Amino acid sequence: MKRNWVQYLSLILLHSSWGPQINWICNPVLSCHSCALSWFACPIGVLVHFSGYRIFPFFAIGTLLLIGVLVGRLFCGWVCPFGLLQDLLYRIPGKKFSLPAWASSIKYLILVFMVFLIPFFLGELTMFSFCRICPSATLQVSLPDIISSGTVRFSGAMMARWGVLAAVIYFAIKSSRSFCKAICPIGALMAVLNYISFWKIKLKSETCVSCLKCDKSCPTDVRPSTRARNNIPVNRALDCIVCHDCMKGCPVNNRKDKTPQKAAT
Repeated sequence: MKRNWVQYLSLILLHSSWGPQINWICNPVLSCHSCALSWFACPIGVLVHFSGYRIFPFFAIGTLLLIGVLVGRLFCGWVCPFGLLQDLLYRIPGKKFSLPAWASSIKYLILVFMVFLIPFFLGELTMFSFCRICPSATLQVSLPDIISSGTVRFSGAMMARWGVLAAVIYFAIKSSRSFCKAICPIGALMAVLNYISFWKIKLKSETCVSCLKCDKSCPTDVRPSTRARNNIPVNRALDCIVCHDCMKGCPVNNRKDKTPQKAAT
């Protein structure tokens, strides 16, 4: 519950601007800086912009590297508004499924092509950049625009944007954090920093009872038990969003007496 409250508070604070924006600071979460209420710049929007002008974004990359080295993908699990939306959608009852392992590779292709290469060669205004189909931008900018103007435009680009949002919502309902695992370019950008971040989630091997409850608690299916058994920080995984749900699900971690016990048979 602590994480949920932090997510709700982050949603409010990140979208409480009364006009000013600190758009020279990149916040490593999916939140469109074209939203009138947003304070910070979206790193993907900044990278697309700089790629289009063929300028290296030293300050933006430096900010993301600093945050990643300090906490890895902690912002994905605790701060990202779109992550909160996915968590809420997944609570809708119904048949659930897990994405295939290869799906996690898609986000890296999206990062390379739709954030860097395509804008670099076709310019930042290209209709093939990630910003043009970003589901967060659709919710934060396109939807309010339709509500305020009372006008719906049926262009091909707009239909594509709403189609992507509908698909993202469907998969978020059916598969936990599916957007984070398969599509999010911010997650792809920050993923490797999990391996070197100072922030560590530790489930000690000497107290592990191999119940695999940490695996069942993980929203991104990174199997924390495989690292816990080897006394390796469980967030040393590309798709880990550092949510700490594995610690919450671990019966030994939540027991006052943490001496090893045999798993129930």
